[in-house]
Amino acid sequence: MPEPKGRPRSGRGRRRGRRHERADPPSDEVVDRLRRGLRRSPADETELVWLDARRGTARSRDSSSDPPEHRETTLFARVLEGGRLGAFRRGTASDGEIESAIRQAIAQSRTRDALPGLPHLPADDVEPSAIPSLYDEAIAALDAEAARRILADELEGREEARIDWGVTELVVMNSRGLTRRARTTQVTVRARCGRAPGAGRAAASSRSLDGLDFDALMHRARRRHGRGPAAELPTDKTTLVLAQEATIRLIDLLNTTALTASSYHDGTSFLREHMGVQVLDRRLGLRDDATDESALPFPFDFEGTAKRPVDLVVKGTPKTPALDQRQAALLGLPPTGHAVAGNDAVAQNLFLLPGEDPHQKLLEESADGVCIGWLDHVECYDPLRVRFRARARGARRIEGGTLGRPLPDLIWEDSLLRALSNVSGLGAEMVTWSLGSFVGGITAPALSLAEVVGLKPDPML
Repeated sequence: MPEPKGRPRSGRGRRRGRRHERADPPSDEVVDRLRRGLRRSPADETELVWLDARRGTARSRDSSSDPPEHRETTLFARVLEGGRLGAFRRGTASDGEIESAIRQAIAQSRTRDALPGLPHLPADDVEPSAIPSLYDEAIAALDAEAARRILADELEGREEARIDWGVTELVVMNSRGLTRRARTTQVTVRARCGRAPGAGRAAASSRSLDGLDFDALMHRARRRHGRGPAAELPTDKTTLVLAQEATIRLIDLLNTTALTASSYHDGTSFLREHMGVQVLDRRLGLRDDATDESALPFPFDFEGTAKRPVDLVVKGTPKTPALDQRQAALLGLPPTGHAVAGNDAVAQNLFLLPGEDPHQKLLEESADGVCIGWLDHVECYDPLRVRFRARARGARRIEGGTLGRPLPDLIWEDSLLRALSNVSGLGAEMVTWSLGSFVGGITAPALSLAEVVGLKPDPML
């Protein structure tokens, strides 16, 4: 895999957040309770997952609408009893709640058929990679007031931004002796330059404040800001250049509709018919790598399996969906270490492998096409063909090989399979953005697509 380019640190990073003494590891008291619950469990095998998450949000303007800091604790119990699987979720991790969750999971397992070929839960035989960059004290010390000061230091004029941060502690234990513990921090900033339809937007995520390059983020937002009268939308097929954040939205759609264990198992994924068949452009490679510290690493999945790089798409050819131990056994495929709570498997540390083209070259080779800086309200209404609808914002005509006049917000309806089979260029500059997961995010370059159809003005404007 080409090494994703590192993000230079902003010279102002040292001012951000308040430093404090490093907190204790995930609660030893909770770990002791989980161990007691495992010893007392009457099930053949038991797995307990404890998740404690604290989340905060602050906006540069209208701070009265900021939600209060939110904290949530979840206990997830899963058992194997006579070859039958049962699971149950609780909101606390007291001794009584742990025992109750195990009993409820056992009761659920008795309503299900035995699963042939189901393996035991993972044992502690492969240690996760040591990743020193999971936790940042400056993020852990943030509150809304400090977060707004960070934004005020970086923004100019009428620019706006939102910052989201979180601290998460995760413990995974099972009756085969496996114990995994991790604490992570994460910060995401979304910025907007301008308010009209041609407003420039940008986003980025990092495990640390110093690792979040505000200068590069704001440069992207300002560069994408379109001013002046609106241009006309091309009436025929056109070349479309997607900024990194828009590319990330499409990769997220591909991931959640086609590459999960549940979509493959229930037959709604196009992989059921096209595994090992080149259906995307040969330039496309999609890798999940939670060990890569240039993005948002995480050492293990929700079964405690050590993370490793997994190629999901190679030269346009799908190779595997994300699989946990159970789904892999059911489908007769090798597990990939992507378990999530809820008996599914999802890749959460994706890299769309970059090309070598600077952004300017993508524009120069796109003639009189369209550049889209942002996609939202992305929805899939035909999973087998991955037909989708999205609102395109920050759209601009490409005129003379550069960003030209703005376009009004657009609606884009297309097949992702068709669009991603007509790749005409891949950028070199990578951006990492988490769309809500504390475990990871998606890292992608800008992407140009040939012969795009389905762009039309947003009827709501």
